Amino acid sequence: RLYCQICGFDFYNTYGQIGFDYIEGHHNKPISELPEGYRTKVEDIILVCSNCHKMLHRRRPWLKSEELKGLLK
Repeated sequence: RLYCQICGFDFYNTYGQIGFDYIEGHHNKPISELPEGYRTKVEDIILVCSNCHKMLHRRRPWLKSEELKGLLK
């Protein structure tokens, strides 16, 4: 199952079949900062819901996933 690694949101639980296997990927380091030709590794990305993804990009420098987890109420 795919779920947000920050808040735990699961698209399938909320939306049913249309949400099955849906999630967004967030690069922990901005692509613009990666050297040319760099090949993204699985460990470079976290799986997030749309809301958490937007909040990670809300400011520069980006929030770290642990920072965003700390802001959840």
